[in-house]
Amino acid sequence: MQCLRCRFEDTRVIDTRLGGDGFSIKRRRVCNSCGFRFSTLETPVREEITVEKRDGRIEEFDRQKIFTSLRAALKKGDHQRERMETLVNNVVARLLNGGRKRLTSAEIGTVVLDVLKNFDELAYLRYLTVHQSFINLEDFKAQILRNETNT
Repeated sequence: MQCLRCRFEDTRVIDTRLGGDGFSIKRRRVCNSCGFRFSTLETPVREEITVEKRDGRIEEFDRQKIFTSLRAALKKGDHQRERMETLVNNVVARLLNGGRKRLTSAEIGTVVLDVLKNFDELAYLRYLTVHQSFINLEDFKAQILRNETNT
């Protein structure tokens, strides 16, 4: 690892910890030339997942989109970024554990809904209004009632 200050190629790891998300490794390093200390965060490279959108387009999976949609759903709550990262990691883990390389955006939305349902009921309802197309308020009320009976 190259030093961030002097660009010397030889740095030494002085501390290693598991990242807050449970998947990454945080390392504290020191440059053997100038003594500068800095941290790095290592995350594993995950398998490629592609997403089939509603209009038929295919694109690469982007975990940042899940984070953004969760942040929008949780906007009124007092949720720390670390807790939101944990939610995103739960969604991604469930998607990866399914073993499929191509998912539809609807399937991803369903997993996000399932994770939200157990975390924040109001955020779940906000996300539900975006994830499903409701024609009118009665459709939305009926969906809420179905969810209450399934709980």
